[in-house]
Amino acid sequence: MNNIKIAENFELSEFQCKCGCQTVKLCSTLLDRLQKIRTEAGRPVIINSGYRCSGHNRAVGGASGSQHLEGKAADFRIPGLSIQQQRQLAEKYFPDGGVGFYNNFVHVDVRGRKARWSG
Repeated sequence: MNNIKIAENFELSEFQCKCGCQTVKLCSTLLDRLQKIRTEAGRPVIINSGYRCSGHNRAVGGASGSQHLEGKAADFRIPGLSIQQQRQLAEKYFPDGGVGFYNNFVHVDVRGRKARWSG
């Protein structure tokens, strides 16, 4: 249903809630910045988690005020790049947003203020 191309390298379905409800919200600024990361990396950017409905957000232990609930966040990984390389790209394109670093993925969001953490 959401297999609609929304950017050069992304389809809307990649950002829909993973619980099966097929609901999706997506901030255009987030998409634009992720496309820039994809273009610079020259490799696919795999979206592990985009929009989350409130039930799914609770089920995965997401924060009650998570940016995922508003379609303003994505957790991604780029096969073939180290987490450090992915972190550098996230820092470059999300200087005024949230960037979280984990063992297997990077979280980015467009919250409107700089926030950094590791998990």
